[in-house]
Amino acid sequence: PEPLCLLPHAASRNAMVMDRKVKESFVLGTASASCNYDAHYKHHTKYWCRGYFRDYCHIIALTPNSTDRVALKDTGSQFIITVSCLTKEDTGWYWCGIQRDFARDDMDFTELIVTDSRGGQANEFWSGKGRGCQGFYLVKLALIPSRMSILIICVLLTSLGIIFIISHLSKRRRSQRNRRGLGSGPQNSQASPVNPTSLVSSILDSSALGAVPHSDLVFRSPRFLNREETA
Repeated sequence: PEPLCLLPHAASRNAMVMDRKVKESFVLGTASASCNYDAHYKHHTKYWCRGYFRDYCHIIALTPNSTDRVALKDTGSQFIITVSCLTKEDTGWYWCGIQRDFARDDMDFTELIVTDSRGGQANEFWSGKGRGCQGFYLVKLALIPSRMSILIICVLLTSLGIIFIISHLSKRRRSQRNRRGLGSGPQNSQASPVNPTSLVSSILDSSALGAVPHSDLVFRSPRFLNREETA
């Protein structure tokens, strides 16, 4: 269906008029649009853009420059656009427009419909009519794996970064736990081992001072034993 909300504006302006509102073509084929305009805009920049809404359409090419698939020609009263090597993705709404400095651009639209190749036309890609599209499609196919490889590399780098961060955090937590364990380790929690020699020495010293009765001592000092033998 045509964008009815835009028809009144397009119909009320005669500065730029599209030859047909609907155009049909086939895959690998070409499509042409001819836009007639007032000679007053002969030296103004013309453009070819895509989009349903005129104020938000994406400019594909501007005069005097052309692209690989879009050829522009300005005769002074007619703006001719030729699109080659069509694909089904080219189906959509297009506008031809005139740039104006202090007013809204004059524009008119057409709908392009691209269908599958007719019988036998698909083979023309490698021979005959479709030979000119070989370079375009080969470049397009070559870009697909390169983009995929870039995407895969980005995913791998992101994964490695995440793994490195997780490993670093894990090591940091382990070191913190080990430090806490050393602070409350066995050397602080367990009692000091008893030295038997120190215990005997303390007992002997206390016996010599008379703090402990000789009859209560289990161990006798060597001096005390010698005195008993001489007596």
